[in-house]
Amino acid sequence: MRRVRQAYKAAHATFSDYGESQWGTLDSWKSAIHSLVVRGTDDDLTDALRNPATTELFYGFDLIGASRTQALNNDSGFRDHQAMLVAHAIEALASAVGVARVNNPEAPDHYPPEQHTSDQLIDLINPIVRAEFPNPFPNEFGLSLKAGVANLRAVFAIYQQYRTLQMLRIGNGSSVLEIGAGLGRTVYYCHQSGVKDYTIIDLPMTNLAQGYFLGRTLGAENVCLFGEDYRPGAVRILPPACLSDVKADVVVNVDSLTEMDRSAADTYVKHALETAKVLLSINHEVNSFTANQVIKAHAPYIELMRYPAPMRAGYIEEIAFIR
Repeated sequence: MRRVRQAYKAAHATFSDYGESQWGTLDSWKSAIHSLVVRGTDDDLTDALRNPATTELFYGFDLIGASRTQALNNDSGFRDHQAMLVAHAIEALASAVGVARVNNPEAPDHYPPEQHTSDQLIDLINPIVRAEFPNPFPNEFGLSLKAGVANLRAVFAIYQQYRTLQMLRIGNGSSVLEIGAGLGRTVYYCHQSGVKDYTIIDLPMTNLAQGYFLGRTLGAENVCLFGEDYRPGAVRILPPACLSDVKADVVVNVDSLTEMDRSAADTYVKHALETAKVLLSINHEVNSFTANQVIKAHAPYIELMRYPAPMRAGYIEEIAFIR
């Protein structure tokens, strides 16, 4: 607890401006957590981090939180709907990694896809890419499987792991920088798949959640927090002020670039284009600017692979092969 407390305080001191990002509002809702870190007892902070379903620490980047948990506890239909979404996501994941056929509505009876349970699909996926569901927190809702309770964000993260590993192979690289990593689920899967040079850049409050989650799931010795000496093989969790110190072969951004202040998005994309071999973006396009616009603003002639994201309707996947 001492480590995450010290890292948060140090990271928070380096960060002052959200600009026009929606995250200024979201993090303001988490002021109770900030107060616990700064002034609370170790016991109270430990209890809050161990039981995120009683707070809104994860609000905006994961599905565990007080308001959502209350709704799920009170509504069996909502719980069933969440389980159905996870089952559909696992089907999409199985198709994306090539272990299940995609249905063709133009020829529905020609060779219908095999019918598999979610557990069977996970068994088929596992030889291709790491697919398991650590559940370090109580009251995590989703779909109960042999491999654990599958949270929808965890299924998305398994796919993001798959794409990240592909980008490393294509770029002949070994290091990853993830900008805006949510709870750190993609990091978890990549680390378990052998990627030992992985850095997160994110907001201090999100760093707090990432540090605790990855410490619980990967082991405290495999996490290096802001202000600590780097240990080879450990996941580094850093605030935005450290961006210029980080170089990686593959830069990944999922579900956050278009939610930032535009100047921050410009800074991250420019850094990726100057230092990385590959940039992978999976983002929606419903805010004031798109990932495509930011990338093209700094590299107008770069060739971008662009296609609908196979796991999430309304999201676009874009890959820039930089060099």
